[in-house]
Amino acid sequence: MNEKLEQYIIHPGTMALLPHDDENGNLWTFALEEKQTRTVKKTPLRIVQESCAYFGSTYKGRKKGAVSMGFKSMPPICICSELKIYFISLMSETHRECVWLAHSHIRQWEENDRSKVWVKLTNDKRISIPVAKHSFSNKVFRTAQYRYQLRERVNAFQYAQTDLGSSEKNNAEHLVINERGTYSISE
Repeated sequence: MNEKLEQYIIHPGTMALLPHDDENGNLWTFALEEKQTRTVKKTPLRIVQESCAYFGSTYKGRKKGAVSMGFKSMPPICICSELKIYFISLMSETHRECVWLAHSHIRQWEENDRSKVWVKLTNDKRISIPVAKHSFSNKVFRTAQYRYQLRERVNAFQYAQTDLGSSEKNNAEHLVINERGTYSISE
């Protein structure tokens, strides 16, 4: 029998969060990992929210950031950019049957019937998802675009940092505080 966990934090080996009704009808989660499936006594959304908080942000903040970049409806969620963990919700978070998939663990997908797709994960496990193929494809590609845009924003600052060291050395400036308590530059 599978151990039932009270707490769960999404990590690089987490592939999917699937809604699961316990024997009393409470909404829990099957957390699919590369080597095992764990039962968690929390909803998938709650796990996503607590994982965002664990890695230093809020779910609302992550969602708002994605929306501000143009990903308005059901945006991809960056759980932790340093670990490259991005999750896709396959329907509105308010739906009880909302499935969450780790973008980096999606290998292939094919139509199961008009309203479902088979998703092959990195460990060759296949799961049936209740979403149309074109909708699923759009979500996967939107998440790839989101990841790319975030990486480009970070790269722009990393390149700027390496350029600063050589060109700015000769501009010796001194910041001085004036009588009003504000600063000015003295050369």
